[in-house]
Amino acid sequence: MGRDAIPKNWPPAVPYLSHPSFAPHITKTQLDLLRIRTPDLTSSIPTNLPRGPCSLAGLFAARQLEPGTLILPYYGIVHSSLPPHSLNHDKSDYDLWLNREANVAVDADKAGNEARFVNDYRGVRERPNAEFKLCWDARSGQQCMAVFVLPSGKNASTKAGTLGIAKGAEILVSYGKGFWSKRKEEDEAPVQ
Repeated sequence: MGRDAIPKNWPPAVPYLSHPSFAPHITKTQLDLLRIRTPDLTSSIPTNLPRGPCSLAGLFAARQLEPGTLILPYYGIVHSSLPPHSLNHDKSDYDLWLNREANVAVDADKAGNEARFVNDYRGVRERPNAEFKLCWDARSGQQCMAVFVLPSGKNASTKAGTLGIAKGAEILVSYGKGFWSKRKEEDEAPVQ
């Protein structure tokens, strides 16, 4: 596949991203904070990771994935989480914090890559086998969100009895308590 290729069956209404897209309102200060590699960013996206469709996975692992393995970056529109800009993303199910100090998040609702389709584990399996994790993107020299296989200590055995994610298994994360609390509030809110 070429650089500009998109995954098979990609929804035509959602632009496919092979790198992050930045909202025009992102400030220079916010960008500068994203370009600082802090000591807690121990995981990274290597410079030789190809851009474009992921060969390791879609919603399911294309091969056995070992614990701690980078599956794919989470691309979307990098935006300010401060009002009034946050109002455009408040209802999104695809919005993740990128840097709380910089008040920056990444939202794959209107544009993204395969990572936007990773599902929550609830109702599918007992525990997640992957996680969203803040990391360093060595290709662009900035902080990035990505999907990683859970490390050995956090990952339950797969159906094949090995750690990691077995070939053909669905990649599943935990959306977190905040996501489900917000969803519950929305469901219980009176219709206006």
